[in-house]
Parts: sequence; C-alpha cells; structure tokens
Amino acid sequence: MLKKLLNSYWFKSGSLTLINRIAITLFGLLNFFFLVRILSKNDMGVWVIFLSILALSESIRNAFIYNPLLRYLNTAEEKDKKDIITASLALNLLAALIISVFFIILAFSINYLMDTPQLYAMFLVSIISVFGFTLFAHFNFLQQANLRFGGTVVSTMTQKGSLFLYILYVYIFDADTSLLLLAIAYSVGYVLSSIIAFFFTREESELHWKFDMIWINRLFHYGKYTLGTNISTMLNKSTREWFLGGMIGNSAAAIFAPSVRVTNLFEIPLGAIASIFYPEMINRVSKEGNSAAKYMYEKSVGVIIIAVVPAVVLIYLLAEQIVLIIAGPDYPESIPVLQVMAIYGVFEPFQRQFGVTLNAIGKARINFYFIVISSAVGIIFTYIFIDQYGVMGAAYSTIITYALSAVIIQYILYKQIGVNTANIFKYGLQSVSKGVKMILNR
Repeated sequence: MLKKLLNSYWFKSGSLTLINRIAITLFGLLNFFFLVRILSKNDMGVWVIFLSILALSESIRNAFIYNPLLRYLNTAEEKDKKDIITASLALNLLAALIISVFFIILAFSINYLMDTPQLYAMFLVSIISVFGFTLFAHFNFLQQANLRFGGTVVSTMTQKGSLFLYILYVYIFDADTSLLLLAIAYSVGYVLSSIIAFFFTREESELHWKFDMIWINRLFHYGKYTLGTNISTMLNKSTREWFLGGMIGNSAAAIFAPSVRVTNLFEIPLGAIASIFYPEMINRVSKEGNSAAKYMYEKSVGVIIIAVVPAVVLIYLLAEQIVLIIAGPDYPESIPVLQVMAIYGVFEPFQRQFGVTLNAIGKARINFYFIVISSAVGIIFTYIFIDQYGVMGAAYSTIITYALSAVIIQYILYKQIGVNTANIFKYGLQSVSKGVKMILNR
C-alpha cells in the first residue's frame, strides 16, 4: 500500500511541486530578510516596485504560454506535438520581444511617473532576464505537460538560489552593492537556470524549423483569455506597490512589503495544488465530463481552506513578532498591515481554483471577463482606500475585493457546473476527521 502511494502520480508530482513552491517562497522571504538589513527603506521600496513589474511580465507569459501548451499537448495526437511545441516557443519569444520593448520605454519614462532614477539601468539590464525566463519557462512547461516535475525543482532552485547567494555574500562580508548589481544577479540566475532546464527536457525539446500557423493561431486564441486573466490579476496585486510608491513614497511600498512576503506563504499550497490539479483535471474532464470538475473544485478548495485557516490565525496573533523577525525594528507600521492581509489566505483558494476549473472545462472566456471586472474594481478600491487610509488602505482594499470575488465566484460555478458551497466545507471537515482518525489509530 505504502509503495503504491509513493509511486503514485499524486504523491510524486505533489511532493516535487510542493518542494518547488516552498523553495520559491522561502528564497523570497530570505532575500527580503537580508535585503531589508542591507538597503535603505527608500531603496527597498524601489526594489519591491522593480520585482513587482518583473513578476507581472513573467506571470503574463505563464498564462499566455503555459495554459494553452498544457491543454493541447495533453489532448493532441502524437504527430502534432512537435508543431505545438514549436508554435509555443515562437509565441514565447514574441512575447519576450514585446516585453523587452516595453521595458526600454519604461526605462526612459519611469522618472516621469515616480522618483526612482535607479530603475532606468535596472530595466535595461533586466532584458537579459526576459529572454532567460523565456527558455527557462519553455523547458519547464514541457516537463509539466509531460507530468514530470524534477527538472523544474532543480532549475527553480538554481534561479532563486543565485540571487540569494549573492545577497548572502553581500550581507556576510558587508560588501558594497547597489540596486543595479542586484538586478544583474537576478538576470544571471535566469540564464543559468534556463541551461539546466534544457538538460532535463532535451528529448522533448525537438522542434520543427517551420511554423504551423494553424497551431500558432490555436495557442494564441486560447492563450489570449488566460493572458488577459493573468494581467488583470497581477495588475490588481502590483498596483498596491505602485500606488503606494507614487502616492505616498517608495518607503510606503517597503512598509507594505513584509505583509506580501508573509502572505506569499499561502502560495505554497495554492500553487502546488493548482499545478497538480490542472493537468489532471483536464484529463478527468475529457473522460468524465463536468461532474469531475465540480468534485475536484469542491474538494480542493475545502482541503486548502482547512489547511490555511490555522496559519491565518497564527499570523494574526503573532504579527508583531513576525514583522520583528523578518523586517527588524524599523518597520512597526507593517504590523497592522500584516494582520489585515492575513485574512487574504481564507479567500484566495476560491479564486485560484476557480480559474483552474474554468480553464480545464474550456470556459476561459468566463474567467477572463470575471477577472478583468474584479481586478478593475480592485484597482479602483486600492486607489480610493490608499488616498483615505494610507498604507492600511492597500490592505483594506485587498481583503474587500477578495471577499466580494469569493461570493460571485460561487454563484458563477453553481450556474456552470453545479458547485455546492456547502460541499466545500463538508470535504474540508472530512479531511480533518480523516486526519484525526489516522493520528488516533497510530
């Protein structure tokens, strides 16, 4: 029984994906821990804004490339797979080119938007990371489409670890550094990780040296909805830092940053489950229909909520100690922000699994319209609340937006696939009951 469990898809893919998510979040937290002790509050705010813009560009391509590639590779005939891979890489490179042009324009115009002269050189250097991420993402997407996650873990560790080692070196040896050198270290990490990712996918990376416009069209038209969805979601999240930096000052973005780093811990189970469930849900839906999507949504959300609620309570109660540990004594204003932002963990599972479910059943368009509207509302709320309440306003607007979205999501899924909200809590409680029984039996 144990051997069967250890060899199962769910255990192997789940454990590797979980390790990957833990690495991403842990490196982000450690980088923040040391940087906040190296950089001034103003420079820390600039770095936070810079990373939020890079995260947006990377998230755009994750949505635009990953979802359509995974969907078609899992359902296409063997003879079409090389065409699909080639078309996907072509779209990925095109997206990288467009983002690079955007970064060049941003580099020359950023000073008109906010007082951040350092970002000029940082954006120009980050073009290296744009193309490094292109290959890194392409090779890792191929592994995930083939339900293999080992190479993804190693290449991600390389990318995140490169920047961390540089920051650790600066901290330990009190070496001189700058935001530009940090941006260079970030870009070098993607170059190294893309090389490693290639070695794990050599056999699956064979391309045709001609582009099949039919497949480029299919991938593009499917990806445009998930692209719009992801842009809207990331804009909703990123505008908090941008508005804080533009309306109050770069130090305000730094004050808000500890709450973002801590609540990113929720991304570990959320991201891991989404990565595993998406390919599996596509297979189940193609064989069993929408009833499989209904069951998997209800159960996954129920289990995630039960897992995160204790963490939400602990973060709320220990907010002062957490901020003191990760940011030091210079960030007392971050404590109430973290207490409010902790509630985000309760609502995010509804939205995350909502997108996964609609994409899997071929209803990406509905997800697109919902996210665009909810993100637009969230951005408006962010501006109004920051104007009224300062840094705390960014936290208030986040929680209100996610709470409203969770309610509307349940209604949409009820109409589409018959999701019953009561089942979510039933499955969550069942998982607790099974866990307690297992412990008692042992």
